[in-house]
Amino acid sequence: MRVDKVFDELLVLRCNTGDRKALELLVRRWNKKFISFSYKLVRDLSIAQDVVQESWISIIKGIGGLKEPGKFSTWAYRIVYNKSMDWLRRNKKDLDLNHDLPQDVPEEGDLRNEREQAVRHSLKELPEREKIILSLFYLEGHRVKEISGILGIPEGTVKSRIFYAREHLKKIYQEVYYEKKRGN
Repeated sequence: MRVDKVFDELLVLRCNTGDRKALELLVRRWNKKFISFSYKLVRDLSIAQDVVQESWISIIKGIGGLKEPGKFSTWAYRIVYNKSMDWLRRNKKDLDLNHDLPQDVPEEGDLRNEREQAVRHSLKELPEREKIILSLFYLEGHRVKEISGILGIPEGTVKSRIFYAREHLKKIYQEVYYEKKRGN
């Protein structure tokens, strides 16, 4: 992982010198991750793609001012997060937050067994704030400090939210999984 971070830092530095190939490579390396992250927030693949495209415009405009190129991912995720939240605020009245996730969730594998189904169902039942924090920590692999930067909250709050979200997920999972077992 350290090699990837150094490589990204090099790409950022090269982007600052006007290297278009470095920018193209940076986009190729991060675009799917950003779309997947935005999708978890806006719950619509087409909208997530639009949000990420808008985010790239801001990233490209601001990359020259990035004082610490090694923090590119945290900085860029923060932009994607803000753009996604802006979209949600602008379109709040049009949203139906109770709809089920479609089957073509980006970067998600097929359901292979009933335990995995129970975990996925349990995740859907979590409040948005808990889904986001667990996704950033477990699915995206961000550290507490990075999540703090992305969400703009103190590290202690990140740790606390991860703990409580994990406890809530365990409770929901036990209810879902054991209910299925009793029903069969």
